Amino acid sequence: MKAYRIKGTKDRSEILEVLRENTDGYQVKITRDRSGWLEEKKEFMPRELFESCLRTSYLTEMSHTV
Repeated sequence: MKAYRIKGTKDRSEILEVLRENTDGYQVKITRDRSGWLEEKKEFMPRELFESCLRTSYLTEMSHTV
């Protein structure tokens, strides 16, 4: 499973994990850590949005998988 760091504020960690891929896009899990309070949600991300986030460095691939 590939993981990406979501660009955001320095006081919290936000990670996007790709769970599944199909022709239209990706099923992803977003995990947010806000001072020890964890929030997780799963949603669909269209392929065009995902690729745009990579191009603009809003998402950066992490060197290891989670």
